[in-house]
Amino acid sequence: MADSKTQQLDEQQRIDEDAALWFTRVHSQRLSDQQSQQFKAWLQASKAHADAFESIAGIWQDFDEMPRPTSTDITIPKRQLSFFWKPMGHLVAACFIAAVLFLPYSHLPSMLLNNMTLAATDSPKEVTLSDGSRLFLNHNTRIRVAYETQVRQVYLDQGTAYFKVKSNPYRPFIVQADQRRIQVVGTEFEVNKQGQQIAVNVSQGIVTFQSQKEAKPVFLLAGQSAVSPKVDGQIALRNVNPQDVARWRYGELVFVDKPLSDVLAELKTYSSFNVELSPSTLAARKISGRINLQRPEAFFQALPSLLPVQVVYQDKTNLLIIQNKQK
Repeated sequence: MADSKTQQLDEQQRIDEDAALWFTRVHSQRLSDQQSQQFKAWLQASKAHADAFESIAGIWQDFDEMPRPTSTDITIPKRQLSFFWKPMGHLVAACFIAAVLFLPYSHLPSMLLNNMTLAATDSPKEVTLSDGSRLFLNHNTRIRVAYETQVRQVYLDQGTAYFKVKSNPYRPFIVQADQRRIQVVGTEFEVNKQGQQIAVNVSQGIVTFQSQKEAKPVFLLAGQSAVSPKVDGQIALRNVNPQDVARWRYGELVFVDKPLSDVLAELKTYSSFNVELSPSTLAARKISGRINLQRPEAFFQALPSLLPVQVVYQDKTNLLIIQNKQK
């Protein structure tokens, strides 16, 4: 019996150490494609792995509320180790992260306070913030920046933005969008706000996404997407091609198995076309393709090859998409 308990403790400690190691790898450097696949495989191999990583992330979220040590020397009395043996695995992992991530104040970048509003109307805009993070704002996008000494926070009021976040484990980077929270555990991702719907697409690293309905945040890896349809709605997950995330930065839209209505709504941001569907059930038909934003009319020219429809130009900006009659 004793041997069995010892083996269980040893196994849990090994899992916690692996979780801490993966966590620090994510923060200390950009994972290669191979490392990302290895991490994804490790995370999905066992619920115990996912639970351990989530616990480590929870510890990390609380770091900004803890006093930082003045040096990298961290000592723990032996008596304290025996007293707190039950949560030993996570405590060891937390100390491991602290030893790797905590640096003296002299080694930290200067922490400037920021309070500004950024907006892009007719064309995309790129902005570099004081910490080195880069924001890409799409058409008709507005963001409020509220940097503080312990947290980097931005509010997406409308539109779509892509974030290249400068790694700093002392200052979490948080995007607030209509009472939903996206927190960076990695580097690059896109957030889209359409009405009440919030969508997150990850191209590199890891982020957490949480809505009011979810008791725990959802972890998203590179190549994953999550959609929260409304404030108290359930988050839905799907896979995406990391290279296709935020292609609007390069003048194109990429969509895979996306409802026609969603494609038209997104295209509306870049063109003056008004489109009517007949019948309205066409809105749910899913299509895949790529749109050159310099020539949005080319999409409507190609649409009959994607769906059994006709495109009728009522004038230069008003279109009617009609479903072909079945023979």
